[in-house]
Amino acid sequence: MIDGVNDSDAQARLLAKEARRVGAHVNLIPLNHVEERDFAPSPPERLRAFEALLRQEGVNVTVRRTLGGDIDASCGQLRKKTAEGR
Repeated sequence: MIDGVNDSDAQARLLAKEARRVGAHVNLIPLNHVEERDFAPSPPERLRAFEALLRQEGVNVTVRRTLGGDIDASCGQLRKKTAEGR
């Protein structure tokens, strides 16, 4: 979930429509911060609102917790550090 990029109510409704169509369970994963990028994770209140809208639309959803960010080892961060080391 990227703040201001893919976390709007309109995007939640579009996702809900597709998830219902295919019977998908949706995992919401907050973006892992990468220092060299201008993107930020969705704020917790926006994430909760997005989740609530999906549930209201009848979609099974899980908000994933983020791990490893404090040591630059979460998804996307480790690859970035490894690529820089080459």
